[in-house]
Amino acid sequence: MNVSASGLVRTSLVALAGVGLVVAATHGQGALAFGSSAGAAPAGSGATNPVRSSSLVCPGPELKGIKGVDDADVPVRVAAAAAPLRALTGLQPTTAAGELSAARMPSGALGAPVTDRGANLSADQSTAAGVLVSGSESMAAGVAAAQSWLVPSGDLRSLGGAPCGQPGAEFWILAGGGDPGRQERLVLTNPGGNPVTVDATLHGADGPVSSPNGKDIVVPAHGRTSFLLDSISGDLASPVVHVVAEGGVVGAVVNDTWLDGTRAAGSDDAVPAAQPSRDQVIPAVTVAGRSVLRVAVPGDSEAVVQARVLTAEGARALPGGGVIRIDGGAVRDIDLSKLPAGNVGIQVRADVPVVAAAMVTRALPGKPGDLAWTTSTPPITGVAGLPLVSSTPVQRFLAMTSSGDTAGVEIVTVDAKGVETSHRQQLGVDASGVLEVTGAASVWVHRVSGQGQLRAGVVSVQSDASGQLISIAPLRDTVLRTTSIGLREVTQ
Repeated sequence: MNVSASGLVRTSLVALAGVGLVVAATHGQGALAFGSSAGAAPAGSGATNPVRSSSLVCPGPELKGIKGVDDADVPVRVAAAAAPLRALTGLQPTTAAGELSAARMPSGALGAPVTDRGANLSADQSTAAGVLVSGSESMAAGVAAAQSWLVPSGDLRSLGGAPCGQPGAEFWILAGGGDPGRQERLVLTNPGGNPVTVDATLHGADGPVSSPNGKDIVVPAHGRTSFLLDSISGDLASPVVHVVAEGGVVGAVVNDTWLDGTRAAGSDDAVPAAQPSRDQVIPAVTVAGRSVLRVAVPGDSEAVVQARVLTAEGARALPGGGVIRIDGGAVRDIDLSKLPAGNVGIQVRADVPVVAAAMVTRALPGKPGDLAWTTSTPPITGVAGLPLVSSTPVQRFLAMTSSGDTAGVEIVTVDAKGVETSHRQQLGVDASGVLEVTGAASVWVHRVSGQGQLRAGVVSVQSDASGQLISIAPLRDTVLRTTSIGLREVTQ
């Protein structure tokens, strides 16, 4: 995707590019970029080719860069990789030599570029700046990136991070809470060459909150802006933030950090949820203690919402039935704590469009805890993946769901030496599955049979004497192809 946008449509990015119409995966989901292309097809038809450039935006150190707030020195590591050929569902990348690189914004290389598919680029990022990950030519298709951190002790004890994403013009992010000592930071990154103006509106149990502090937030060109959501409203028990950009596109995440008295209760990033829909599925909900499902209604009409669990054996009702009414513009939390421990998906269906996410926690009595957010995602139509880099051993699981029908899934893992291993799983109707991928340098997933809608997330955990640390990264389609649309002159 070309991130130097010169114009936009709310639901899809239109940017100037030299290779044609860029489409995430194999369908029209994701960013679009128009431009000329040699040998274009006749008007009214299109030629599909491997993408020749792609970009993702990472937020950089989330706990730095707010004026008047002390920076926290949390060690953030950024990693990126391009999917191995085996995972590309038959796509052959362009043969022109390319590379995968990362740069601090506004400038400055981060780590050494890589030129081999499946190989990881990784580097530490310490400054309060976003990171732009770019793939060119042979390394452009199937790029995924993430950032992560581990703080083993102290007030910020946590395992956290976020997948890096494509910038956009409108996001819904569900995270945070009204507990004492809980703080939410909205981190906005602008990969484009012009400043972008953002409006951020908070929604709670009583609907949207109006505040001038969320209006006309300027994100500088190739820059980053962070601020506390408490500046809009500090007393919402179940906050949801609606981000709308004007004049360009931005990346956005919310960091949720919780200090429960003198005891660390965890920290993690929440990424944007799937766009409002009457059917949302949240993958990789790893329940083992206090957990909540958060649902918000973007429109003005009341929603009748039904939530259910997608287990390994199929769909199950939530304890209590999982049916609630939510006023237009409002937010509700549904307790998931009574679910049996394990990895499940959560399906949310409503009579009007909604957005959804889930939070899970880990805490032993009298010990510090941790938290993790996972959001609803669009179904994976091509290939999705994640680089898995950590300075210390971390146990990892790929958690998958199939909704609407069955799905045969291939999972390709790549180890530190570049060795690829293929795994196959069959997911039932409205069911979930898990594969441990501990020790892999990256993991990639795509559907190979069935008609079920596939979704997935990577669950990372580490245990110590105080308990378990956890982070969850929901996966989205990588960009694979471009479509060049030919134009012809019409004379009158």
